[in-house]
Amino acid sequence: MPFQDFKKKLKNLEHIDESKVLKACDIADEVHKHQKRKSGEPFIIHPIAVADIILDMGGEESMVCAALLHDAIEESDDPVAMAQKIQKSFGPEVHFLIEALSKDDRIKDKHLQQKEYFEQITQALKMDASVFFLKMADLIHNMETIDGLPPERREIWIKELKDIYLPLLSEQFHTVSFHYHDMYLNLINRLESVIHEYEE
Repeated sequence: MPFQDFKKKLKNLEHIDESKVLKACDIADEVHKHQKRKSGEPFIIHPIAVADIILDMGGEESMVCAALLHDAIEESDDPVAMAQKIQKSFGPEVHFLIEALSKDDRIKDKHLQQKEYFEQITQALKMDASVFFLKMADLIHNMETIDGLPPERREIWIKELKDIYLPLLSEQFHTVSFHYHDMYLNLINRLESVIHEYEE
């Protein structure tokens, strides 16, 4: 079971409602159970890894739940129903974080879709710094598993990361409360480390 090690970490964490996180685990497992990543691995490995990064960095319960479900709306067979389910089960904060990280599949032009997504992320970061941590954790795991992409796609992805995402995320440091500064620095250092490893 992919969640086994992750679930063990939830034990005895006072700031985490274990039952709520386990509910997010169940929903994510249901959405992604037949999906594969480009590497051929089960898709569910990705949201678990992102949630694990957030958990290790001391993220709050809402961030952990959103990390587990950050692809659930986008990858669901019925995005509207999934969004409603998340709103009802986890409240507006988790729903907002997931919507902020979800691309609009109604936009068929991929360049336009990505442009709209960057704008969406930029606006969301101004409203809630938690989006920052979730996006960084998402990027870190994508970087750690980039070998599953074709070489030309890797180059495009690295350039996008360095030219767009890193400057965008770095600009948001002033929006992060002092309480989260260590979490910010740990995440940005880990992201820069995996970029360096790839370029080596």
